[in-house]
Amino acid sequence: MTQDLDDLLIQTLSLLEWRLRRIEFVLDAETNYESNPGQGTVPDRLQKLEKALQKLATNSPVVSDIIDVYNQFPEVFTAAPDDEGPTLEPHERLAIVLTEAPAFQTTASQLTSLNDLTLPPAEGYAALAALQPRMAAIQERQTEQALEISELRKKSAALLLRWHEVTVLGQGRCWAEWDSRLKQVERTVRREEVKLEREGE
Repeated sequence: MTQDLDDLLIQTLSLLEWRLRRIEFVLDAETNYESNPGQGTVPDRLQKLEKALQKLATNSPVVSDIIDVYNQFPEVFTAAPDDEGPTLEPHERLAIVLTEAPAFQTTASQLTSLNDLTLPPAEGYAALAALQPRMAAIQERQTEQALEISELRKKSAALLLRWHEVTVLGQGRCWAEWDSRLKQVERTVRREEVKLEREGE
């Protein structure tokens, strides 16, 4: 039993050393931890591992930021408890698998067909990429033309309204004024005719 615990301790320590080297390589593209797995006593290896962790936390801004986040929000690094759903009987699980089996076969067939497809030549994509500046310039020109057309429409509407006010409504007012004057002259002429008829009697 003691031997099993010792082996488990050594394996755990070796795994921690391996993970530390991986972290150092990811952050700095090099490994500063000099301890060789399986060599040295357990206390020495633990001491070296602790020093390497302290050095990594001091020299790496990323690790320092992670430690600060952990100190401020420790609940973020705590895994949420898994909500165990209702357990299914073996025959129920088998029924679910058999029901979804055709979908797996269909997906595998589709993936195989995608793997067999040949990609189009890259020259076409390169030509499209080369046309991108011209397309952007054309789109900008279209936007400018749309603004110009909008301004022209506003000016045309204003001119049409002005023409309607001056020509149509103006002529209507002029004809109304002339009609009023003619009626007034006609009444004056009739009064004079009646007056002359009375004087002739």
